Amino acid sequence: MTDESTKARVSRIVWQTSFLSAALGAVLSPIPFADEIVLVPVYGIMARRIGKAHGLGITEVPWRPIFGAITAGLATRAALSVVVAMIPGVAAVANAVSATVLTRQLGSYASKACRGGMSSPATGAATA
Repeated sequence: MTDESTKARVSRIVWQTSFLSAALGAVLSPIPFADEIVLVPVYGIMARRIGKAHGLGITEVPWRPIFGAITAGLATRAALSVVVAMIPGVAAVANAVSATVLTRQLGSYASKACRGGMSSPATGAATA
């Protein structure tokens, strides 16, 4: 598979997951932290699909740094959700937007991690 076709597949995976995560964020916004809980497996599946697009088996995907990024991203989203939770309508929009942005960032990070060109999200240091 060429590098361009891999990029196209990864882009398609990230866009599909972005739409799903935005919908989940909006629909689940009235229930505190429900979207964060539901998004964990969604992001795990996205990372697996990205790994497959890069030709990696399930055990070859760099899960530890990817799940570290997922955890940090969802914790940040949860903090934002708490701030806007009591404003009807705004909470749904903020959750949808933050889910989309987080999905795109995580997709980019997972793709780089699967290519082997990544750094730890917490420290910025290269990982082995």
